[in-house]
Amino acid sequence: AARGQSSQATSAELEAVREEERATLDAIYGPEFEVLGPSEWRIDLASPANAPPAAVRILLPEGYPMGQDPPVPILECECHDEGFQTVASSVFADLLGQWEPVNEGCIFQWVEQLRGALQPALEEVASVAVARLVERDELLAAAFAEAESSAEAARQFGGGGGFTFLPANPQYGQRRRHFEELSFDSGNAVEIRHGEPIVDRKSTFIAHAARVASEGQVQWALREMLSDKKVAVATHNIFAYRYMDEARGVQVADNDDDGEDGAGSKLAQLLSMAGCEGVLVMVSRWYGGIQLGGDRFKHINRAASLLL
Repeated sequence: AARGQSSQATSAELEAVREEERATLDAIYGPEFEVLGPSEWRIDLASPANAPPAAVRILLPEGYPMGQDPPVPILECECHDEGFQTVASSVFADLLGQWEPVNEGCIFQWVEQLRGALQPALEEVASVAVARLVERDELLAAAFAEAESSAEAARQFGGGGGFTFLPANPQYGQRRRHFEELSFDSGNAVEIRHGEPIVDRKSTFIAHAARVASEGQVQWALREMLSDKKVAVATHNIFAYRYMDEARGVQVADNDDDGEDGAGSKLAQLLSMAGCEGVLVMVSRWYGGIQLGGDRFKHINRAASLLL
């Protein structure tokens, strides 16, 4: 009977039913509902604070809602929590298993069922994220206090014996940096410029750059950048530099990921491709709790290239 019903429905009738459902969803969800194409809708699942944003994309098959083929729901969320993924897979299977052709759309019922099932899982993820943020803030405060103490001691003793920078986020792969006395030599001082921030999903990226022509200038600039209170507590301070050592007639170049695997070599490649000589560039990233995947490298290089 359902198959006969579908075959009898005209394209105009199906379009009218879809349009009525679209208008209903728009009235209910407002800006949380998007029309991505003639047969593609997207609804935000209203994630709680501190949880990754989640949405469901719906692909409407030909003949929907009276045809035999069900809509195809696609979850959009960067949450990799095993419990959340298990709940999502289960509810998607239930939705598809319950599908039957109907005269009216089913998307509202599907979205509400998804929200009801996923909200507790997202709230659990959010509570874990909050606990991690609190722990991170405590580590940052302790590391900042220790870094301030070391920096103050270095200032008082005029850099005698050098200065060891203690990273704020060793859990993310940052390591200690020891600066020799030449990093305090005013003869190595250079101008440092700072770029505009790039913000994506609570992570912030800011570039810093200086013209350099010697190892002394590189060390002075790095120490000066890391002496900035905000830069000192960044999750990562990735850098790369290259300059021509005129005395030896060789090019000197190096880079460091500072825990952001592969980012330093990408900055070095950027300097090479852009033909930048006699330059040190650092990009600070303050992690916001949401993983960005490959987008983080785009933002790192974008921040650097804009300043360069």
